[in-house]
Amino acid sequence: MASTADVIRHDIYQLPLLPTFVSGRVALLGDAAHAMTPYLGQGACMALEDAVTLASVDGDLARYDALRRPRTQAVWKGSRLAGKFGIEVRSPIALALRNFALRALPGSVAVRGMTRFSSWEVPASAW
Repeated sequence: MASTADVIRHDIYQLPLLPTFVSGRVALLGDAAHAMTPYLGQGACMALEDAVTLASVDGDLARYDALRRPRTQAVWKGSRLAGKFGIEVRSPIALALRNFALRALPGSVAVRGMTRFSSWEVPASAW
């Protein structure tokens, strides 16, 4: 039988959007640069993308920053929005409206909306 001692609670934190991921010779990546809510499942992916991009810019941290911040901030915003409208909705009326809208949405539109977050390749400008 479960007791209250068996309940595990994990709070969700996100960083505010940072104006830069670089200070001098130090570059932030992963959650240190852009901790985000988990609603798009992209947190670890962003860290891997950061690492690949950082390796590809040959020490040019300003270029790393310019290449990564727009994408990570777009995913950060998308994840926050997904949480607000997908997970955190509590009102029965808002839930019904959300569910109706999602059922009415053509599958191709839903997939196209997700691929902007789930597809990525190292920008040619990084090489």
